Amino acid sequence: MDGEVIEMPEPEPIEPTLAVIQHPLDTSDPVPVRTRAEILREAVLLVPNLAKLLFRLLRDHRVPRSRRLGMAAIGAYVASPVDLIPDYIPVVGGLDDLLLLAFAVDYLLEASPEEVIAEHWDGSEDGLELVRGMSGWGVELLPERFRRLVADGGRRR
Repeated sequence: MDGEVIEMPEPEPIEPTLAVIQHPLDTSDPVPVRTRAEILREAVLLVPNLAKLLFRLLRDHRVPRSRRLGMAAIGAYVASPVDLIPDYIPVVGGLDDLLLLAFAVDYLLEASPEEVIAEHWDGSEDGLELVRGMSGWGVELLPERFRRLVADGGRRR
């Protein structure tokens, strides 16, 4: 043993994974771990998938006509050069369009049957939940009076 070098075997490489802890009462399947490339790909495809979903919902007669018309009207407003708050005003100029668009998406999704949304959505469930969350957040930033006015269809109670 004097001066003798003992060679140790190389440790096996460990794959980096996220541990999934499942509660004993949880009968659902654990969500598979996704790579960064998969997450980035989904983020890039979120906007085209959302555009396709909205276009398809606007054409689908299972979605209430009033909601389709409301979405189309807000889409036309956002696309038009006429704004309540001019776009050349930094930050606030584009914010009105963004908030109205978030409201329109939420307004349309809220009235669309789940099976119709699932039929027309090309992305992942996570992507759809992100769209719902962001549109809901945008709606919360709009004044309550505006939300009630649009939700009531302009009718007074």
